[in-house]
Amino acid sequence: MKKKLILLNSITVVLAFSAAFLFSAFQVQQRYHEMFSQRVSTALSVLSAEEDKILQDPQEIAQEVGEQLSQNGDEMRISIISSDGQVLGDSTQKEILENHANRPEVKAAKEFGRGTDTRMSATVHQSYYYEAISLESGVILRAALPTTQIDQEILGLWKTAAFSIGLGVLIVLAITGAMVSRATRPLQELTKAAGKIAKGEYSSRVKVTEKDEVGDLASSFNKMAQSTQQAMEAQRHNQNQLEGLLDSMDSGVLAIDREDKVQFLNERARELVGIPHLAVGGQMEGSLLLAHIGHLMHRAMESGEAVRQELSGQKEEQKLTVYAVRVDDGHTALAVISDVTRMKQLEQLRTEFVSNVTHELKTPLTAIRGSIELLKSADRDEKTRAYFYDVLDMETQRLQHLIDDMLALSQIENAKEDPSAKMCSVEQAVKEVVGRLSQTAKQNEVQLSYHVDPKAIVRFSPTRLQQMISNLVENAIKYNRKGGTVSVDGLLRRNMVVINVKDTGIGIAPEHIGRLFERFYRVDASRSREIGGTGLGLSIVKHLAVLYGGTVSVESVPEKGSTFTVTLPIAK
Repeated sequence: MKKKLILLNSITVVLAFSAAFLFSAFQVQQRYHEMFSQRVSTALSVLSAEEDKILQDPQEIAQEVGEQLSQNGDEMRISIISSDGQVLGDSTQKEILENHANRPEVKAAKEFGRGTDTRMSATVHQSYYYEAISLESGVILRAALPTTQIDQEILGLWKTAAFSIGLGVLIVLAITGAMVSRATRPLQELTKAAGKIAKGEYSSRVKVTEKDEVGDLASSFNKMAQSTQQAMEAQRHNQNQLEGLLDSMDSGVLAIDREDKVQFLNERARELVGIPHLAVGGQMEGSLLLAHIGHLMHRAMESGEAVRQELSGQKEEQKLTVYAVRVDDGHTALAVISDVTRMKQLEQLRTEFVSNVTHELKTPLTAIRGSIELLKSADRDEKTRAYFYDVLDMETQRLQHLIDDMLALSQIENAKEDPSAKMCSVEQAVKEVVGRLSQTAKQNEVQLSYHVDPKAIVRFSPTRLQQMISNLVENAIKYNRKGGTVSVDGLLRRNMVVINVKDTGIGIAPEHIGRLFERFYRVDASRSREIGGTGLGLSIVKHLAVLYGGTVSVESVPEKGSTFTVTLPIAK
């Protein structure tokens, strides 16, 4: 734009100077013609007064007048021409054989009495201004002045004009360049700032230094840039929030178009489909699972209805649900992929829990109901009645233990922390448990011993600590063999207290280890009920250990015994 403005101004200046020069040259030329015409007319008027002499000796008169004019500094050529065009006399040449009848000024003089012309002389080979008049006798007098002077004047004018035009153009270029630079600088800054904004530099602004239209444009541009920056920042913020939300989701989110190109996905989607390199712009290929998901998404795109289906995942026993819908544009489908493996497992556990609770309640209730029915019979002796009373008492205690354990487990599961927790000595808790169960061990012919480091102090509820240790020791006694042993050890290991309950009992087969701490899970259901177990003891142990920041594990060899280990942080 700057170059165009400078070029336009330069052309304007050149045209203006050229027009002025042409006008001046025309005026000068006209002025010289008038001067020449006046001088020639005067000379012809003087010469025409000597018509008689002209007719007598035209050559002498022509030379005489020419010499007089030359002495006065006037290089005028005088010619006397007959009516038929023959040159009778000439001040510059004595003999001219060429006929002048067709000369423009001669023809005009014969026809109108006077004629003029400016041309290159064929006789003397010089440019002249000619003027001719016709006398009464038919003789034509012609005077001519060389145009050398006017040519020199016009040439000088051309030189002056060329110099003036060149100088003017240079001056105008300098002035115009400065003015255009000043005028276009804001526009250049606007262009530069617009280019930066187009590249994503939305903080770019233009300095407003003028109060004209360009200044108003710059102010409007800055307002627009600020609005754009705010809008882009808001969009970027929303996009970051959306991406953060999607990345933090436990479900995978995937969007594709009709050509199977991925339009969007989060990290969770890559994990669930098992293809880490899947990226935006890539194709839906790489696994059978991904092909199934793509098929469901295309079904949603074609039908316009939501499609939901459960698929097997990449991992063993993994279950996924895919919920696909068509986006409003009709060319994109969005799918939410959820891992429902844990939910399925929980549903299975819930079903088993309900079944186990029902079974555990049904067994004692059946025994109680049967005993009551038999007691109603009047023909029962006192010994038989006493037996059934004992059965009722035993089954009632079993129900009470089951309910107590279920309530305890529920409280432990729902608790996030225990306000009753305090500094507890593991040695003291083990001592009390061993003392309480020593009679049971003696009845089962099992030797019970313990050894605990006095420095083993944990932050625990005293009642729950004894309950956890009691469950482990009681199981070790019940599932032992006659003449077996149960030992309870408590030792310090780094910043942890490790409690080991070791027995020499029947042991546990490896296939049962993984589910040993589940509710109501029994390795030998008939034996457990026979010895009065509820199936919740080990589950309570596990949840208590986790509640107080610890862990529980088991090692067992069938027919040789088991070791249960509880690890708890040392109280500080």
